[in-house]
Amino acid sequence: MEVAFSVGGSLIVQRLPSVHCKEDVAMDLVRQIERLRIKSFYRLLVERLGEQAWEKRKAAYEARVREKEDNLNLALPIELQLFEPEDGDVDWYILACEQAYDVQQSDSAYSSKRVYPYAMAIGSVAEQVRNIPNVGGVLDKMLANNNQPDTQLFELLTAAFYLKNGYQVSFLPEMSITWPDGKTKKTPDLLVKAGDASFYVECKRAAHQTRHSLEERQAWARIWARLSLHLLKVAPWSIVDVTFHDQVGQASIEDVIKVVDVVLEKGAGQAKIGSISVELRWVDRGPLERHYRRFSVRPNCPQHESLVFGDVDSNEKRSIATIAGGIVRAGPPDSILNIFVENVANCVAAQWRCDYEVSLGLRSKHFKSLINDAVTQIPPDKPGVIHVFYETRDGIAIEEMRRAKNIDNIANYDASGTTVAGVLVHAVNYYPLESGYQWAETTQDFARVPDLMDLYPRQTLMLSSGTTREVEGDTHWGQDKDSKKPH
Repeated sequence: MEVAFSVGGSLIVQRLPSVHCKEDVAMDLVRQIERLRIKSFYRLLVERLGEQAWEKRKAAYEARVREKEDNLNLALPIELQLFEPEDGDVDWYILACEQAYDVQQSDSAYSSKRVYPYAMAIGSVAEQVRNIPNVGGVLDKMLANNNQPDTQLFELLTAAFYLKNGYQVSFLPEMSITWPDGKTKKTPDLLVKAGDASFYVECKRAAHQTRHSLEERQAWARIWARLSLHLLKVAPWSIVDVTFHDQVGQASIEDVIKVVDVVLEKGAGQAKIGSISVELRWVDRGPLERHYRRFSVRPNCPQHESLVFGDVDSNEKRSIATIAGGIVRAGPPDSILNIFVENVANCVAAQWRCDYEVSLGLRSKHFKSLINDAVTQIPPDKPGVIHVFYETRDGIAIEEMRRAKNIDNIANYDASGTTVAGVLVHAVNYYPLESGYQWAETTQDFARVPDLMDLYPRQTLMLSSGTTREVEGDTHWGQDKDSKKPH
């Protein structure tokens, strides 16, 4: 057996659209299948939690939403006053699945469209998942909702992945294996069997974003809270594109406003002062105002983004500040997440990025340390496979850098003395659209044995929940980059 991992010869990517706009038989069937799978996932969780417990938790969640949204000040930007579901909140995951397709007026589109692919992938084999030995402990830990529940969600997703590939699957209770040295150590997550053969599987769910990425977003949020008010006052209907050439946290709001004002003096165009560059353009008000004459629009959704920016782009970091001329709360009085803007009195927006080399390096973190932790959890009596799962939230350039780092660090990782056969790295992104959404997954294998991918005869994508076309030799961020090139 080789000492180091060899990089898989091809990457496998699939971008699967879920269309919700054309009222024909085929699309009706797609919606029905998606709905059934999401509801199956919902029932799996609620049955374990208990109907009464769920109703109590749902009521508490809805109360939090109402507390945030009951008293809106229409003189201020509406976006910052709305409730925004948090990543890793199981109560929101359950509620989003409960409402999916059935409660059209209630949604938080950027978040729910992230939940649906997980729900469909697991829900498509929910009955089999329900019968996996020891699955109750995984569900209970996730439903406790107090300690990174996405970790358990990924374990369920991985179990579903192996079930779809024809394996028998068991969850292994923690500290349940005695190693040859007589010690009891952390166990791998799964034992997978096919006939007389079996192997261990360990799941590592990377954080949604690196700590540095989160710190940058928080710094931007502080800047935008004041910059948006400045723009609404001095440059209504403007869009600024801000690039930080040093740490975002080191930039003061006064510095950003100073550059913006220089551009405003010219009426448009761009300027750079110190480590901040700004380019300014104007919202195309014609299409936006025509749309609002006919329809109300939900803030913080892809349709609103498209009307303001002219497109929807999941690879960009964007903020919008809207002064609503009026709002409507759609649906019955007890509805939540149901606020729509009837017309727009004023609107400004921003797109931002940081190209500072240190920041790029900190955001493009590789997964060698995660893999090292996983390797130490594979007992030596059976082969093992490691799965790493992460979301590509920081854009194309970061993922290009991360891939190069992973190839260098994982391919050269010394796994001698272990029974680890290989590592699969699953990168995913979500693309909420004006009409529906898409998801994409890129899987890369790092193998110590020949033909590692032959272990997966039916599918190689975690998020697939049916017959899925797989494209070799590309990445979804590579596809995104190509789509931005002028044609």
